[in-house]
Amino acid sequence: IVGCATAREILNRYPKFRVGILEKEAEVAQHQTGHNSGVIHAGIYYQPGSTMARLCVRGADLVYDYCARNAVPHERVGKLIVACDQSEVKVLHDLYERGTANGVKGLEILDGQQVEKMEPNVKVVAALHSPNTGICDYGALCRSFVRDVLKTRRGELHTNFEVTGMERLADGVIIVGKEPGQKGPLKVVKAKHVITCAGLYSDHVGRLGGGDKAPKVVPFRGTYYQMKPEFQDICKRNIYPVPSNRGIPVGVHFTPTCNKERGPQMIIGPGACLAFAREGYRLSNINWSEFLGTVTHVGFWSFAAKNVGTAFTEIYRDFNQKAFLAEAQKLIPSLTIDQTEESFAGVMAQVFDNSGTAANEFIFEKGALGGIPFLPSFHHVNAAFGERGNQMTDSKRIGN
Repeated sequence: IVGCATAREILNRYPKFRVGILEKEAEVAQHQTGHNSGVIHAGIYYQPGSTMARLCVRGADLVYDYCARNAVPHERVGKLIVACDQSEVKVLHDLYERGTANGVKGLEILDGQQVEKMEPNVKVVAALHSPNTGICDYGALCRSFVRDVLKTRRGELHTNFEVTGMERLADGVIIVGKEPGQKGPLKVVKAKHVITCAGLYSDHVGRLGGGDKAPKVVPFRGTYYQMKPEFQDICKRNIYPVPSNRGIPVGVHFTPTCNKERGPQMIIGPGACLAFAREGYRLSNINWSEFLGTVTHVGFWSFAAKNVGTAFTEIYRDFNQKAFLAEAQKLIPSLTIDQTEESFAGVMAQVFDNSGTAANEFIFEKGALGGIPFLPSFHHVNAAFGERGNQMTDSKRIGN
């Protein structure tokens, strides 16, 4: 979605440019963009003053505006970050201060009774209410960006194009690719400039364009359950736990969805279990080359050493539905296993530095193919987790 938004931004900003989007799959939005919670984040979690904070707050407004003008499914449902006991209340106040400093609209701290009036099934001590948090069908949003690109008649979409190499020329770059899973025939595109926004393969594709070996992407699989149709009204808005600070970004939460392809749901999740492949949507999906890349990454082992207990807990929950839903029951105690059923899984691209700290800012690399004044190659290596709502502001930054 960042790539498609960037193509749209460049065409809007530079009326003489032509842009080609190279997509590995038969259709856009088949991986991270189409397999996530679908939340429009308001900007509560990010460090005040950071680029992520500034772009997330502005990005939410842009996404709401674009979706309303282009009939993309979305809804400003709001969000409660809940404290299940008194020890978590201070975290709510810290998040309130952080979100307010970031310019998040309408934040308020609620006591347990106020929460229960809004969400009768949520039994907690207190909550941080964010009315500007919402939901969106990001797959539909991405496809709308592509339609915008094609309408200009200066943009093209090349699907089934898995990039296998790049070569710098005196006047630009040759990009070589093929159909995924096939040996040939080779596909070739020539461009003056290349911008890579390759999601789960952002580090790999960046290196094909002469980018640095670091940082590396580590894939985490997030499993979701969903409420059966007759129980989807268990809550109306996003219900999140306080952040754990154990290396897992936000924890298991309840999220209503407005996804065209899957239909309206109330999903529960995701988990955060190490995936053995970049596209490892099942435990049995193993890509030995990609897995070797993970286990030879110093940053991954540094992260694992700091979060041994969390790692084993996440693996256990991945196998055990009862243990998984026990986390959700902390938010809504009346939830029972027979009210739920299995749903989809997504894989998240996470980036760690060598100390095991997860990236919490954008990572860009430019001029990687030799660095002539007009950059031949620009790599968007990582957008940090939870970028939902940032893709439009991110594309503007790349355009700049």
